[in-house]
Amino acid sequence: MHHRHLRNLLLVTSSLAVFDVAEAAEPTSAFDGAAPAVEQVIVTAERRATDLQKTAIAISAFGQQVLADRKIDNIRDLSGQIPNLSISRVTISHTTQTYALRGVGEADPIQEPVLAVYVDDVYIPRQIGSMVEFNDLERIEVLRGPQGTLYGRNSSAGALRVITRDPGQTPRAKAEVGLGDYGAVDVRALIEGPLVQDKLAGSFSYIHHKRDGVTFDPTLNHDVNRIDLDAFRAKLRWTPTDRLDALLTVNALRDRSDTRAYIPVNQPGGVFRKDRSYSEVEPVQHLDQASIALRVQYELTNQLKLKSISSYGGFNLNPVAYDNDGEAALIQKNLIHYNDQYATQELQLNGDFGALTFTSGLFYLHERFFVQRDGYSRRNAQATDPTVTPGNYNFARAHNITNTDAYAVFGEATWKATERLSLTGGLRWTNEEKAFVFDNKGLNLAGQVVSQSIKGKADKIWSAITPKVSAQFQWTPDILQYVSYSQGFKSGGFDNRATRLDLATLPFSPEHVTTYETGLKSQLFDQRLRANLAAFYNDYQDLQVSFYDPAYVGSRRGNAGKAHTYGVELETDARPTERLGAQFSVGWLYAIYDDYKGAGGAGVNADGNRLLNSPRWSVSGGLTYDPALDIPGSLRLGLNAQWQSGIVTSATPAAGGQNNIPAQGFLNGVATWTTPDPRWAVSLSVRNILNSQKAVSSTYTPSTGIYYLNFPDPRTYLVTLKYAL
Repeated sequence: MHHRHLRNLLLVTSSLAVFDVAEAAEPTSAFDGAAPAVEQVIVTAERRATDLQKTAIAISAFGQQVLADRKIDNIRDLSGQIPNLSISRVTISHTTQTYALRGVGEADPIQEPVLAVYVDDVYIPRQIGSMVEFNDLERIEVLRGPQGTLYGRNSSAGALRVITRDPGQTPRAKAEVGLGDYGAVDVRALIEGPLVQDKLAGSFSYIHHKRDGVTFDPTLNHDVNRIDLDAFRAKLRWTPTDRLDALLTVNALRDRSDTRAYIPVNQPGGVFRKDRSYSEVEPVQHLDQASIALRVQYELTNQLKLKSISSYGGFNLNPVAYDNDGEAALIQKNLIHYNDQYATQELQLNGDFGALTFTSGLFYLHERFFVQRDGYSRRNAQATDPTVTPGNYNFARAHNITNTDAYAVFGEATWKATERLSLTGGLRWTNEEKAFVFDNKGLNLAGQVVSQSIKGKADKIWSAITPKVSAQFQWTPDILQYVSYSQGFKSGGFDNRATRLDLATLPFSPEHVTTYETGLKSQLFDQRLRANLAAFYNDYQDLQVSFYDPAYVGSRRGNAGKAHTYGVELETDARPTERLGAQFSVGWLYAIYDDYKGAGGAGVNADGNRLLNSPRWSVSGGLTYDPALDIPGSLRLGLNAQWQSGIVTSATPAAGGQNNIPAQGFLNGVATWTTPDPRWAVSLSVRNILNSQKAVSSTYTPSTGIYYLNFPDPRTYLVTLKYAL
């Protein structure tokens, strides 16, 4: 059955290759005239600079102009704009982000991601702190499919690369100051230039992002869901010779935004409002994050380049407080301290010998992830006594440390067999060791330790060899087709939420994926239309999940067994006229669990159910237009729309549809006036123009009576004054 679906996808895509070749010979009148070609996009997905259209990977790339036209200021602003990539619009905190790509994601923010996030080639090991704010960005790249033969950290779903500009010898300065509703203040500034002519250059960037709350909490009597952060980045680049390039980068982040206040379905008076949370917990969060990285590139010869990437960083999140109900009662309250420290070292040897190019590397990661969680939870739905009867509640402190040591050897080579045909082979060996130390205690209502619950340690080693093979054929100078087979791996681990000895010492298994893919990359009508198409099939084994177990009365970590996904992705970029640009993308996805026993407790299985956060359809479109107006300077107008079909937020949907999220769309707009002096510009950006207020996520737990929703931010606007030197 599954192989038949794969065969059909491959046949459809191959047929479209023939269709594209025929169409390319007969340009239509819609593209006649003197319109310029679409912008050429250069990517470094393969660890060397290549044309997007010559890169045999399903990849979405956003350059500086597109990012500016759509006012994309952080990773979350990309939500809905990349086919089959779900970037949650609402998460537990502003700088925490969860992802799902091609049907598989990691909904638990404290777990290791399946989508690897890199900032300037440095891997971010946790989803906490992975929602990066942008300043002086060069490019965003999203690689779909397993990534391991080219990159330091293995990832079973894909990789998201944030690439900022490196300092150069030309002095630059820019600043943006934005003011908007809900008290929004957005400041982004940069200064760059030479420190020693032709030898040493530096840059410094700063972001301040602040906004009042968009939700009111009558219990606390103030607005919640506020944003308040400051981010800094400093770069120092040393180029003593033409062959040596060393870059030192220091990042720092201070986030004092609120933790997310959930909207309970059960509200006082029986009147439901989407902008009301009744939580009695102050949504405090103090996140301090910092990292330092050293990248050294050296040309051994004209054909061989050596690259070293060293980093050290982490975050301290203390305190962080939230409840998992949104009601004005003690139902499920969490007071947490997270601390993460990591060090990575990657060495690459890259070669280009004409017909043969290759990338090889060594990678090491050490991470220490510390968790202290004080949890207060109601035992059952009947325990509603407002005086909080102690016998009806659990009070526990989970205190644990997970140490990870990961080693890898990887490589990939491409041989140009003929002028049209290229063959690629890659291999990765991964070895990961996890050491888990836990010390859990019982608490009383005052938060004092009254008993020793469990204490101990456990460790385990996992290894895997994951290959990749692909072939690409250049049908015409403007049409490329590729087919590939690859495997991905995500190591196992231990449940850092476990409060029983048997569960704390029981490891969950690694996650494996086998991916088949074919794709077309084409440039048509004198390069005024770029159209890229991909079809894929993923076979997952031991899919890692977090699930609620009624018998355990809490969340558990384990494996779902088997799952499979398949789908199609299309991305286009067109330049019909000199003044009009258009982009369009669509993703179609089928994603189900094949074998998921006990998803809702003993005897409650999810076999055949849909995977979480996996819309069947995801559609995005954008327009930019430069009207010919008799005004000083110039005006650019931009609209971007996203729509996706409904999703589920639980592997075992409730009979009443509480875990079903409806289909919904969003429309954003940007108008930018550049003055006669091109150094100055003013923009008006409006997000969620149609003020869509459908729920974007939900949580429903029948055994405890918890049922809350999350809604997107309402319509907001920002007026920004820009200066660039």
